Amino acid sequence: MKLRRPKTPLTLIVGAMGVVFGDIGTSPLYTLKVCLGLAGSKGGLDDVLGICSLLLWALVIVVCIKYVTFILRVDHDGEGGILALLALASPPPKFGHMIRSVGLTLIVVVGASMLLGDGIITPAISVISAVEGIGVVSMAFQPYVVPISLAVIVALFAFQSRGTEKVGGLFGPVMVVWFIAIGVLGAFAVAVHPEVLIRGIDPRYALHFVTRNGLAGFTILGGVVLAVTGVEALYADLSHFGRKPIVFGWYSLVFPALILNYFGQGAKLLSDPNAAANPFYALAPGWALIPMVVLATVATVIASQALISGTFTLVEQAIALNLAPRVLVLHTSDRYKGQVFVPAVNLWLAVGCAILVIGFRSSDRLASAYGLAVAFTMLCTSLVYFVVISKVLHWNRWLSIALVALFVVVDGSLVLASLPKFIEGGWIPVSISAVLVLMSLTWLEGRRCLAKALADQQTPIEEVLEKLPAGVGEHGTMVFLTPDPRGVPFLARHRWVRDRAQEERIVILNIARAPTPYLTNEQRVTVERHSLRLIRVIARFGYMEAPRIDPILRSCDAFGLDLDRDDTSFFYADPKIEAAPQGGMPAWRRQLFATLLRNARPLPDDLRIQAERRIELGITVQI
Repeated sequence: MKLRRPKTPLTLIVGAMGVVFGDIGTSPLYTLKVCLGLAGSKGGLDDVLGICSLLLWALVIVVCIKYVTFILRVDHDGEGGILALLALASPPPKFGHMIRSVGLTLIVVVGASMLLGDGIITPAISVISAVEGIGVVSMAFQPYVVPISLAVIVALFAFQSRGTEKVGGLFGPVMVVWFIAIGVLGAFAVAVHPEVLIRGIDPRYALHFVTRNGLAGFTILGGVVLAVTGVEALYADLSHFGRKPIVFGWYSLVFPALILNYFGQGAKLLSDPNAAANPFYALAPGWALIPMVVLATVATVIASQALISGTFTLVEQAIALNLAPRVLVLHTSDRYKGQVFVPAVNLWLAVGCAILVIGFRSSDRLASAYGLAVAFTMLCTSLVYFVVISKVLHWNRWLSIALVALFVVVDGSLVLASLPKFIEGGWIPVSISAVLVLMSLTWLEGRRCLAKALADQQTPIEEVLEKLPAGVGEHGTMVFLTPDPRGVPFLARHRWVRDRAQEERIVILNIARAPTPYLTNEQRVTVERHSLRLIRVIARFGYMEAPRIDPILRSCDAFGLDLDRDDTSFFYADPKIEAAPQGGMPAWRRQLFATLLRNARPLPDDLRIQAERRIELGITVQI
């Protein structure tokens, strides 16, 4: 989701509260409780100080230092996120849009897939942890936690097709209220036991807790990672508001509120050990409990909404970078560039979240499956970040190595500490991620092989020019959609096409991806006139843009090339995949690619070419 930037800094900051900080801002609902469970603690002073100190320094190192201070400074024309880093580190070649760096692409595909895999858990754990507050009000409400959570999730995903523009203005103010509320509740508890905050700031308590408890002390980092699971949103949503509003919002409200609430929960445990059952809601006085449940539920819905919208954007970026097959992507706003809805992804996310809520039935159990995949994503982001700052931005090599080494040590520790979660449920997002990685890499390799096979069947431009008759081709225009504009497709194997080409003008149209998020109309096309009868058009779209035929036609018209005519026909290939005689793809992988290709959305559908102007030609390719 990409929002149009408001004019005033205050509006930007408030808007960022709802879009950028929703996920990380609702982590206090379950993080400390999970850490207590992993430590087997009931809330003693040493454990409280150790856990709170770990949470504090995780936020400082991962969010304040790594992301806010360093990573957010690297953007791709204002866009952030791991796929934006890939576009920055490995721009597409001149013709086509195959990613050239295999190793870098693999890291990014793994990171993005892990983010999507863990993302299916975020709405489930956020919503159910908020609704669990009704069980604190009265045990009689406990049986209704799962049904209410399911109802909220169904309503949340049913709303997605309407887009977020209509309610987007409410997200920020509600989250401002949320952060103020959790900060105030935490402050009151800290006022009773100020030593928790005063002493817990000392990182030695965190170090002592980890070393004192041996392996169990290290694995608690698998719970601590829950406090920073929303940090990737800070980077992915960079383009929505810009770096300064995000940084100001983090330090002025979000970070203090989170610290006060975490330490407030710790202070409450010292006053009342029974609060360990749900330390977050234990902070609220009796009269405020139900309002806090309502506010928490709304906040988690907002957090989930932001993540779901981010998932749609991530899928759109993956399609644009040719890392995923084309699916239907709908734009839900005519005023805000980038607000998209992906029906297929929305359905699978809804089904997945519902299954997780029914299967795990509590935030404690869901937490056992949460965090491992996103820790992998943070590690992958660090590795790609190193490539960008050293190879593209040309930072000092040794300083870059030292900086990223620190990031890798922290991220690697979080990954290793989260590995025990694999058996307890972490295998779910990791398995989803593994399937996505397999599909993405198969699609990438299959498209490369397909493009090469199609290019081998094209007739070189020079040969076509020798055989074309003189004149302008007044009987119409044949527009050939091709991934390789260095030749003319179909002429070698379709006699009818060859005969028609003798009477009509030929336009070779290649849809390429630019290494930037958006392009202006002036940058849209390049028109090369090889003769009166043969013209090559390279149309480019940014990796955040949906390719459409209308802007191509308008830009061509500016060059004096009128293609928006009734006698213009668009030719495109319908490949029939066969096994290559030797050196082709393995049979299982070729079959998987063929299945993905059959189910992918046709390019003319994405371009929105009129059905009456399309001509689909079957062509056999061996890969």
